[in-house]
Amino acid sequence: MSFLQFLIDDMCANFTVDAMSELVKKRLAQGPCTLRDLAWEVAGTERTLDIKSAQILAQAAVESLVEKGDIAVQDTHISLR
Repeated sequence: MSFLQFLIDDMCANFTVDAMSELVKKRLAQGPCTLRDLAWEVAGTERTLDIKSAQILAQAAVESLVEKGDIAVQDTHISLR
């Protein structure tokens, strides 16, 4: 089981790995952003999450997408490849 899947199962049953990945990609389609920006997007989508939990999920989603080669991280900004 991926770390992202573990976090989703543990913190928020309303997301799936695919849904989280698509949320991140959709936000990045608007342009590069920071992890904080992604965390606010996650928290806005799933209102039961506090911002710290949303940040943990966003970080795991970014790491998962970087491993797949779908996105890139440069300094503090995240962007689509």
